[in-house]
Amino acid sequence: MPTLDRSGLTVDYLADGAGPSVVLIHSSVSGNRQWKRLVEALRPAYRCFAPNLRGYGSTSPWPGQRKQTLDDAADVALALCDTVPGPIRLIGHSWGASVALAVASKLGTAVSHLALYEPAMAGLLAGHGRAEASAESMRIYAAVQELGDAGRWMELAEVFTDYFNGVGAWATTPPERKQIIASQIPPNRHEWDAGSHPRTAQSFEGVTARTLILRGSQTPLALKETVDVLCEAFPHWTMREFDGAGHMGPLTHSAIINAELQSFLALR
Repeated sequence: MPTLDRSGLTVDYLADGAGPSVVLIHSSVSGNRQWKRLVEALRPAYRCFAPNLRGYGSTSPWPGQRKQTLDDAADVALALCDTVPGPIRLIGHSWGASVALAVASKLGTAVSHLALYEPAMAGLLAGHGRAEASAESMRIYAAVQELGDAGRWMELAEVFTDYFNGVGAWATTPPERKQIIASQIPPNRHEWDAGSHPRTAQSFEGVTARTLILRGSQTPLALKETVDVLCEAFPHWTMREFDGAGHMGPLTHSAIINAELQSFLALR
């Protein structure tokens, strides 16, 4: 994959296809490989760019001298967006959706379309008084802090998997897959720091793009209410819910979700 360097930040990314620019931002404990099926579907009509976020692939890890912020995370995608022709279409999943939202807010009219599948932003719940959902997120954040700071990555991988995929998901995960998840989870420690800082939806008022926000019907309360908060703050956005899907819907229900994204990108 190609790389770019900006002020000491190295970003590796996928580039494929031909046509208008689409930038795809992956979820936590993943990487730009998660977009393989969507890129295959889009490449005849779009030029797809998919960066690896901080600590994934060959992209620079977060150095850790201070807590990461959402702006720090967005720097990766912003560096890439500086190199691609506009208007830009942005798609993000989970933590990547939070990053995409921050990028779209900063770039304003340079972004024409914004699609977000369940942004993971615990701080938004606190900022809007969603007490029960916020408490759910804070319980996970506490586990991330304790296990991550102790380097207990396999235990943290279990917490992560069971929360986002459903209780018992870890027990049915093959051993080799468990090792992969544990190896990918260290950046998640810093992402939770960035996503848990209290904020309100008004911090994203710079978004001017046509926006589609998506969620699964079986997603955890914290993710469901994050979508609710954003839809209430921006009632002109379009929301779609997918029956039977959970937080990992872009992977488990990729056919119907990718079809929805293709239809959305075609809107003028």
